[in-house]
Amino acid sequence: MDRKKRLTGLLGLLLLLSAGREAFSEITINTDFENGHLEKYKIIEPDTISIGPISGHRDTWFSFKIKGVKHKKINIIFEMIYKGEHSGIWGTDSTAMVTYDGKGFEIVKDPEISQKTPGVTSGNYLQKLTHTFREDEALVSYCAPWSNTKMAELAEKLKADTRVQIESIGNSKFKNLPLTCFKITDPSLQDKGKKKLFIIGREDSYEAGGSWAAEGIIRFILSNDPAAGELLKKAVFYIFPIFSVDGVALGTTNFPLDPQNNNFVYVTAAWDREPPYHEVKLMKDFWSKMKKAGVDFDISFKLHSCCYAQNHFRPEDCAAENKTMERELLRVLKRNLPWREEAGKLDKPGTYMNSNFLKVFPGAITYSSHNDFIFAGQYINTGKNVYRRQEDILQDGELIARSYAEFFGIDAKEAAPYLMAGDVDRNSGKKGEELTYSVYYYDAGGLPPRKVEVKINGKNYQMSSAKEPDFRKPVKFIYKTILTEAVNNYCFTASNGKKERTVPEDAYLLPGPFILE
Repeated sequence: MDRKKRLTGLLGLLLLLSAGREAFSEITINTDFENGHLEKYKIIEPDTISIGPISGHRDTWFSFKIKGVKHKKINIIFEMIYKGEHSGIWGTDSTAMVTYDGKGFEIVKDPEISQKTPGVTSGNYLQKLTHTFREDEALVSYCAPWSNTKMAELAEKLKADTRVQIESIGNSKFKNLPLTCFKITDPSLQDKGKKKLFIIGREDSYEAGGSWAAEGIIRFILSNDPAAGELLKKAVFYIFPIFSVDGVALGTTNFPLDPQNNNFVYVTAAWDREPPYHEVKLMKDFWSKMKKAGVDFDISFKLHSCCYAQNHFRPEDCAAENKTMERELLRVLKRNLPWREEAGKLDKPGTYMNSNFLKVFPGAITYSSHNDFIFAGQYINTGKNVYRRQEDILQDGELIARSYAEFFGIDAKEAAPYLMAGDVDRNSGKKGEELTYSVYYYDAGGLPPRKVEVKINGKNYQMSSAKEPDFRKPVKFIYKTILTEAVNNYCFTASNGKKERTVPEDAYLLPGPFILE
């Protein structure tokens, strides 16, 4: 073989080895950031991360940055330990969300659940998440995060608004973070005679959907919608987007008792403990302060989230003479958010926050509300849950606030239509493969759409639905196309002939499918 051919062959071998190193380059994981947490993980193959064994509660918070993954299919396998049936935060369709810019999230599709020991219905389970990444670096999280930093940014944004008073009721035990309350009302009218609402999210820190719903309420009541203006003339809102601020900061699924998260507690179940836990004492002191100032709350609303479980409202404790009002509010809430169930009674009445709330404010009607990232399969008749994102929970918050307005005698029905569970059936593929974009259109007044469109790479495309749908419930619209562009970011737009809405409503797009060579 002459020298030229030998050099050519050597060059080819070096290129092949180089390509091999690139194809199997090591992925790296980073949790050193706010809310970053991943328990007991190992990279066991170039494309596989093993996590666990972890408990079915405290350690299941995961939020990590992954690097070295562009166009790679990565498997993430969790081993979860349970004492009983598979349930809770890790519901059957629990998944993860991925973002490249911290704004638009894509949903990891088709999670797989299996029993580690076949035939055993309790004990260990394996959950496998598989995702092909568009960029080299991404954030992978159990759901779209809502952090203490986000709350601080919201407070900074609203501090000049004369309708908003921002107060800390004290600082947390471990991280010295403020427990922030937003008091929101029309300041041109005195508070006396107005309805008073106490709204609290994140009693348990992993329940990020509660904070998204709280933000949705805040966004609506401060909007230029006429119903919002009337609502602030009649009501005063006291809103805590995060109660367990230390839990959120530390990335633990429950209220922490020590900074290492070695101990934790479901805080509302320990509400009557003496001496009270630090943050519980701060809240009780706040209630006492409100009572002494002459504030009697009319409604207490707790914003929970199991992330991927059934959305619901649960009427909780109230005086017997207020039961009729409690049921009326539920009727309005259920009509405006028909995908939510009425949850059953609590197993241990009298041990949770609202029962203790009534000891101070006996005239209140009290609720819990689960603000989760799915449309339940039994509701939409698919047999399978359909995923939602944080944009959907923001819209839930708006609908809850509109329900308050209606309950107080304000006409809040004229609204832009709502667009939820928007997605595309794959996150990557080969050029020429078919894509299906889908979104659920819902109008609280039952109005049919004038248009429902998906905007892909700046171009709008009309979507279609089944014949003669009932627009009093969410209706699925789809658009089929072919994968031709390298990247296909998207959003959705709809009009009911009176008002129009684009989702996401903020200035970002959802990360769309990309061509995988």
